[in-house]
Amino acid sequence: MRDPGHHQHPLVVVGYEPGDEHAVLEALAQARLRRGTLAVVAAAPLPDGLLVRCRAAPVGLDVRLPPEGADLAEALLDLAEREHAALLVVGLARRGVDDLLGGRARLVVLEAPCPVLSVPEPEAAGCLAPAGAVTMGV
Repeated sequence: MRDPGHHQHPLVVVGYEPGDEHAVLEALAQARLRRGTLAVVAAAPLPDGLLVRCRAAPVGLDVRLPPEGADLAEALLDLAEREHAALLVVGLARRGVDDLLGGRARLVVLEAPCPVLSVPEPEAAGCLAPAGAVTMGV
Protein backbone atom coordinates (compact mmCIF):
# COMPACT_ATOMS: atom_id res chain seq x y z
CA MET A 1 0.00 0.00 0.00
CA ARG A 2 1.24 3.47 -0.89
CA ASP A 3 1.83 6.18 1.64
CA PRO A 4 -1.20 8.55 1.72
CA GLY A 5 1.19 11.44 1.20
CA HIS A 6 2.66 10.01 -2.01
CA HIS A 7 1.00 12.62 -4.24
CA GLN A 8 3.16 15.61 -4.88
CA HIS A 9 -0.08 17.60 -5.20
CA PRO A 10 -3.52 16.85 -3.73
CA LEU A 11 -5.77 14.83 -6.02
CA VAL A 12 -9.36 15.87 -6.72
CA VAL A 13 -11.48 13.17 -8.37
CA VAL A 14 -14.72 13.86 -10.26
CA GLY A 15 -17.11 11.74 -12.29
CA TYR A 16 -18.49 12.91 -15.61
CA GLU A 17 -21.47 11.89 -17.65
CA PRO A 18 -23.41 14.23 -19.97
CA GLY A 19 -24.99 16.95 -17.84
CA ASP A 20 -22.27 16.92 -15.16
CA GLU A 21 -20.29 19.85 -16.56
CA HIS A 22 -21.12 21.82 -13.39
CA ALA A 23 -19.44 19.16 -11.24
CA VAL A 24 -16.31 19.08 -13.41
CA LEU A 25 -16.01 22.88 -13.28
CA GLU A 26 -16.36 22.85 -9.48
CA ALA A 27 -13.79 20.03 -9.24
CA LEU A 28 -11.46 22.08 -11.46
CA ALA A 29 -11.88 25.05 -9.10
CA GLN A 30 -11.15 22.81 -6.10
CA ALA A 31 -8.01 21.41 -7.76
CA ARG A 32 -6.83 24.96 -8.50
CA LEU A 33 -7.53 26.03 -4.93
CA ARG A 34 -5.46 23.10 -3.64
CA ARG A 35 -2.78 23.52 -6.32
CA GLY A 36 -3.44 19.90 -7.13
CA THR A 37 -4.33 17.47 -9.86
CA LEU A 38 -7.76 16.81 -11.33
CA ALA A 39 -8.72 13.25 -12.28
CA VAL A 40 -11.90 13.00 -14.36
CA VAL A 41 -13.49 9.56 -14.64
CA ALA A 42 -15.55 10.07 -17.80
CA ALA A 43 -18.40 7.76 -18.74
CA ALA A 44 -18.70 9.80 -21.97
CA PRO A 45 -16.37 12.12 -23.90
CA LEU A 46 -16.02 15.55 -22.34
CA PRO A 47 -17.41 18.37 -24.48
CA ASP A 48 -14.63 20.16 -26.37
CA GLY A 49 -15.14 23.46 -24.54
CA LEU A 50 -14.97 21.80 -21.13
CA LEU A 51 -11.88 19.83 -22.08
CA VAL A 52 -10.16 23.01 -23.33
CA ARG A 53 -10.98 24.77 -20.05
CA CYS A 54 -9.59 21.90 -18.01
CA ARG A 55 -6.42 21.71 -20.07
CA ALA A 56 -5.87 25.48 -19.81
CA ALA A 57 -6.09 25.47 -16.00
CA PRO A 58 -2.88 25.45 -13.96
CA VAL A 59 -3.53 21.95 -12.59
CA GLY A 60 -2.49 18.47 -13.57
CA LEU A 61 -5.21 16.73 -15.59
CA ASP A 62 -5.93 13.02 -15.95
CA VAL A 63 -9.04 11.97 -17.93
CA ARG A 64 -9.85 8.27 -17.90
CA LEU A 65 -12.69 5.87 -18.65
CA PRO A 66 -14.22 3.66 -15.97
CA PRO A 67 -12.67 0.16 -16.09
CA GLU A 68 -14.48 -2.41 -18.22
CA GLY A 69 -17.58 -3.64 -16.40
CA ALA A 70 -17.43 -1.01 -13.63
CA ASP A 71 -20.03 1.68 -13.23
CA LEU A 72 -19.05 5.28 -12.64
CA ALA A 73 -19.66 5.23 -8.88
CA GLU A 74 -17.48 2.12 -8.44
CA ALA A 75 -14.72 3.62 -10.59
CA LEU A 76 -14.77 6.87 -8.59
CA LEU A 77 -14.58 5.08 -5.25
CA ASP A 78 -11.80 2.79 -6.46
CA LEU A 79 -9.70 5.65 -7.83
CA ALA A 80 -10.22 7.82 -4.75
CA GLU A 81 -9.11 4.98 -2.47
CA ARG A 82 -6.23 3.72 -4.62
CA GLU A 83 -4.78 7.19 -5.24
CA HIS A 84 -5.53 8.64 -1.78
CA ALA A 85 -7.67 11.47 -3.14
CA ALA A 86 -8.01 14.64 -1.11
CA LEU A 87 -11.56 15.25 -2.39
CA LEU A 88 -14.21 13.43 -4.42
CA VAL A 89 -16.69 15.60 -6.35
CA VAL A 90 -20.08 14.34 -7.52
CA GLY A 91 -22.71 16.11 -9.55
CA LEU A 92 -26.28 15.95 -8.34
CA ALA A 93 -28.93 16.09 -11.03
CA ARG A 94 -32.69 16.18 -11.03
CA ARG A 95 -32.85 13.77 -13.99
CA GLY A 96 -33.97 10.73 -12.04
CA VAL A 97 -32.72 7.95 -9.82
CA ASP A 98 -31.51 5.74 -12.67
CA ASP A 99 -28.67 8.06 -13.72
CA LEU A 100 -25.26 6.45 -13.80
CA LEU A 101 -24.05 8.60 -10.91
CA GLY A 102 -27.15 10.48 -9.75
CA GLY A 103 -28.83 7.34 -8.47
CA ARG A 104 -25.64 6.25 -6.74
CA ALA A 105 -24.56 9.55 -5.20
CA ARG A 106 -25.64 8.30 -1.77
CA LEU A 107 -23.41 5.22 -2.16
CA VAL A 108 -20.48 7.43 -3.15
CA VAL A 109 -21.01 9.66 -0.11
CA LEU A 110 -21.31 6.70 2.28
CA GLU A 111 -18.40 4.68 0.88
CA ALA A 112 -15.89 7.41 -0.01
CA PRO A 113 -12.45 7.24 1.63
CA CYS A 114 -12.20 11.06 1.59
CA PRO A 115 -14.49 14.10 1.84
CA VAL A 116 -17.17 14.33 -0.86
CA LEU A 117 -18.36 17.58 -2.41
CA SER A 118 -21.82 17.22 -3.92
CA VAL A 119 -22.59 19.87 -6.52
CA PRO A 120 -26.23 20.38 -7.55
CA GLU A 121 -27.14 21.57 -11.02
CA PRO A 122 -27.22 25.37 -10.77
CA GLU A 123 -30.20 25.77 -13.10
CA ALA A 124 -32.38 23.15 -11.42
CA ALA A 125 -35.32 24.66 -9.58
CA GLY A 126 -34.73 24.86 -5.87
CA CYS A 127 -31.05 23.82 -6.07
CA LEU A 128 -28.25 25.68 -4.43
CA ALA A 129 -25.61 27.18 -6.66
CA PRO A 130 -22.23 25.35 -6.66
CA ALA A 131 -20.99 27.90 -4.11
CA GLY A 132 -23.66 26.47 -1.80
CA ALA A 133 -22.63 22.88 -2.40
CA VAL A 134 -22.25 20.53 0.53
CA THR A 135 -19.03 18.80 1.55
CA MET A 136 -19.33 15.64 3.63
CA GLY A 137 -16.71 13.36 5.09
CA VAL A 138 -13.61 13.32 7.17
